Amino acid sequence: MMDKSWLNIRNRVDQRYRDGGDNFLNWAFSQPTVNTMILCPYKWCMNTVFKLRVGVRGDLLKNGFCDSYKVWDLHGEVLVRVETSNTAVSDEAEDDSIEEDNITEMIHNACGYTNVEDNNNNSEDNEEPNVHATNFYKLLEDAETELYPGCKNVSKLSFIVRLLHLKCLNHWSNKSMDALLSFLKEVLPEGSFVPNSFYEAKKVLCDLGLGYTKIDACQNDCTLYWSDYADVQACPKCGKSRWKFEEHGGKKVAHKILRHFPIKPKLQRLYMARETSTKMRWHKEGNVDDGVLRHPSDSITWKSFDAQHPTFSAELRNVRLGLASDGF
Repeated sequence: MMDKSWLNIRNRVDQRYRDGGDNFLNWAFSQPTVNTMILCPYKWCMNTVFKLRVGVRGDLLKNGFCDSYKVWDLHGEVLVRVETSNTAVSDEAEDDSIEEDNITEMIHNACGYTNVEDNNNNSEDNEEPNVHATNFYKLLEDAETELYPGCKNVSKLSFIVRLLHLKCLNHWSNKSMDALLSFLKEVLPEGSFVPNSFYEAKKVLCDLGLGYTKIDACQNDCTLYWSDYADVQACPKCGKSRWKFEEHGGKKVAHKILRHFPIKPKLQRLYMARETSTKMRWHKEGNVDDGVLRHPSDSITWKSFDAQHPTFSAELRNVRLGLASDGF
């Protein structure tokens, strides 16, 4: 186990902090999958930027280590899952605890915080939390807020999550959802946190979802209005206007809108959740090489790519081959 006591030293000139940082770098660059660069754990890079050793060391000495990065799983530290063998708990109590744990875990997965502690006593910077952190703590607060005074089993957040889940499963219309929420507002005790409308319920959960980019599209599917065509007013291929006709003017509305979900946040979310992260590593940890073609990793193409790029393929969390398998 690596010594992490140096992370609590706020004076970055202290020799103990400098030695601790150097030991971390030695550890990170000793991993078999690392060549010349690693993810930078500086508090603003947040393990999203690859840098050379000298760059990472400079950031750590000048700006400090990311406070929430307690388990160095992105730099070679192995996560150990502790299982409990206590079976005396009733099924009902177990189900309740699982549900509450899932809500909190869902928030952590969505916001990317895996190790959150109260740092008020340790922080000397007195920095205001950024928008992302503020939304995260707001969701945690909603997960701990009773739906109405005295309601111990359902929180404000879990109520909305479960209700919207039912809406999706049963194909409820937005109008019926508004009517149901209005009725529940009347039935439940005064002071409840039942949303006034479906729109208001969605706003509470917006920070749990994956973001997307809206890109206008030609009504005949000829063109996407982005990059070089971002400011074009008509399709360069069919000549159709980009906009719907509006008799009274006002804001322009595109005929079609494509919602683009970037691949990077999607992959990050897959690895943030415990259940899906296990499945994303199955090709390396669970698959059996018995000559049966049951997964793309059993194919000749996959194995050939591994042989050509040993350093890149040594990282079992890389999914480039799975994403590209249809094109091989």
